[in-house]
Amino acid sequence: MGMGGAYKAVCKPVLKPLYDFIDTSPIFRLFATTYIYTKPEHADFFAMSLLLTVNCMFTISTMFYWQLTTGHLPVWLIAVYYCSWVGIGGTMMGAAYGMAHKEGHYHGLYKKWIRDYVGHFFENCLGVFFGNVPWNFTTSHIFIHHRLDGGVGDTFYEWDFDRSSLSDFMLYVHRVFLHMIGYSSIKFLDSHGLKTKADLLRTGVYYYWGTAAVILAITRSPSFLFWVYLEPLMCMSYFLALINIGFHGFIEYDEQGQSIPSVNSCTIVDGEDDFFGEDDHMAHHYNTSVYYRDLPAHQSTKVEEFKRTRASVFKKLSIVELSIFILLGLWDKLADHYVDYSGRMTRDEIKDMLRTRARRLETSYETYEAYLANPSLEARKTLTAEIQREHMPATPARSSPTSIAAQNK
Repeated sequence: MGMGGAYKAVCKPVLKPLYDFIDTSPIFRLFATTYIYTKPEHADFFAMSLLLTVNCMFTISTMFYWQLTTGHLPVWLIAVYYCSWVGIGGTMMGAAYGMAHKEGHYHGLYKKWIRDYVGHFFENCLGVFFGNVPWNFTTSHIFIHHRLDGGVGDTFYEWDFDRSSLSDFMLYVHRVFLHMIGYSSIKFLDSHGLKTKADLLRTGVYYYWGTAAVILAITRSPSFLFWVYLEPLMCMSYFLALINIGFHGFIEYDEQGQSIPSVNSCTIVDGEDDFFGEDDHMAHHYNTSVYYRDLPAHQSTKVEEFKRTRASVFKKLSIVELSIFILLGLWDKLADHYVDYSGRMTRDEIKDMLRTRARRLETSYETYEAYLANPSLEARKTLTAEIQREHMPATPARSSPTSIAAQNK
């Protein structure tokens, strides 16, 4: 919060022009296009990647140097390191995960020589210092979260608890932590016959804990290992749980009992902290081929759908703010930012709609935890069918106690 506030209140007028200068520099972009990326448009990622790498070369090496020369890390240095780890405006932490995310989505992002000799640098190398188990995005993020769009089976699933409850949220943090360390994801991949992906993620888990053992052997300091290597894993488990509340916090159903994409995945327009189009999470899930620079044009084609479904579209806030507003039940704040494409809803109607959608349960927490204990394809199909029947609109044939009891039986 402090780093984000400092950026918006003080540093943005100075640092944003500097970043824009590097980002738009013909020299930097020519270098990136010629030597780094396979597609010219992906040079958009170079400035952020460069600044993140340079920052971490200095900060991480400083932590190791201090530990090896003095034998301990003072509290003030740990605090300064975390400020740098987050970055002004959250740019370092955001960039580390943003770039690992891009590498997971674009297997051919880099030139062949980088793919052959370096690989996914942010996902599998630098990422371990930001709490990322190698190959997590390439495997579990793509083949679980995106394939299921946050629905039944997802190890990031959240529609079995009240998204506006702090105590329920802590249960979700635990679920995301099991995803982050690869435990629940590997169980899912194995049970669905995706052995190659499961084995790749296992390799990443071995690499992550092997690196931990090497760091402990070099520094001989459990304290160093915790503060520099393990705490970021817990921090990012919490943070990703938080922002996923914003990305997928609402749910509504159509006439067939199917969840509505424009409701279950949020869109933020004119957001202040957008990393390469992540704010349009609906397009990210359901129109993945749309490049982030083309999102405004894409969104203009969705207006009628947004109007018809009363989509989860908000304006002029960050994903962190959206998540916090949902989690704390600040419906007034959310209503201030909600975009009513119909132009007919009252403020109270908007608040009631958002509250209902954020608190609606698709299934019970106990039921979903039982599924995660044995996440087979058959169990997922059964649970999906049960949920779909549950959320079908009521009909006269189903309205009597006798017919409902018969269906349950």
